[in-house]
Amino acid sequence: MNKLKSLALIVLIGISAQAQAARIWSSIPFVRGADLCAYKQAYSQTRSEYMSEMTGLASELMQSGAKGSEAMQMLVTFDALYDKNVRLATQHKYLDVTLESTLKAYFDGYYRDFPVVDRKLEFVQMNNIRYIINSINNGQRPGWIPDNAGDLVDYMAYGTYSFAPNCRGNIQVTLTLVGSDGSTKNYQGIGQPSVVMSQIASRMFEDFQRTQFPSTLRVNGRKLTIIGTHNGSVGRVTSLRQAERACDNMYARLPNGNELEAIDAYGDWNGGVSIHQNIWALRGGKVYHPGLMNPSPVRDPWSVNAKVMNYYCVR
Repeated sequence: MNKLKSLALIVLIGISAQAQAARIWSSIPFVRGADLCAYKQAYSQTRSEYMSEMTGLASELMQSGAKGSEAMQMLVTFDALYDKNVRLATQHKYLDVTLESTLKAYFDGYYRDFPVVDRKLEFVQMNNIRYIINSINNGQRPGWIPDNAGDLVDYMAYGTYSFAPNCRGNIQVTLTLVGSDGSTKNYQGIGQPSVVMSQIASRMFEDFQRTQFPSTLRVNGRKLTIIGTHNGSVGRVTSLRQAERACDNMYARLPNGNELEAIDAYGDWNGGVSIHQNIWALRGGKVYHPGLMNPSPVRDPWSVNAKVMNYYCVR
């Protein structure tokens, strides 16, 4: 059994017809939420605790040689300087543009890092090129929504951002995708403004691009549908018999070794399921162990002594 043979077979046969990718409007408005840093600072100390801290600082300055009025003036100056820096940092000018741009850049970056045959999600503009260029030249964001927007995109997106309570320059971001049917998908991330959207982009990529069951592929010259398990994902069992019964209940069966390798060749992002380093239940009372390739990864269960194995059903 040769994985290279499975790969070659896929290339020769080809895969099923590509479905059109879901489309998200490229313009994403972000609304500023509460300043959680300021909230935490305001309520992290009582007034008496704050006054006690300031009195202690003043005493230390006076012990170092400062007069009472000088110590007070220094404390007031330091406090005002801190507040000034916070105000400058939290003016939030153009932060919404940064969040939108980095989200799309990170998201497209995942498609470059993990090449796929059938892209499931993409950002699109609903406005014509002339309008987009004119808006950018005027320092505006392209945001005009045409009357037929529902025919042009499948999702509209909006987000919120707040300064995180750790007061270390992080922001807390949420992103909501609203489908044409009114359904929503929600994401959240926290981190520095330059990288926080990578968290959300990776979750979006996985949600839309990872194989969803049922998934129909061409394997060994015919169509094979991956049913998954009762919960719609890859399952885990402690015995081969458990996996066989689960597939029987779904009027399906376990894959054989050749099918498992062919499905692995498609990968998790192209309608298949990757083997990775997991042990898999197979048809015919066998298991697949990727760490035991010589002479064959297809083994009897007793020779592998696996406590847990993965499985999915096919039809």
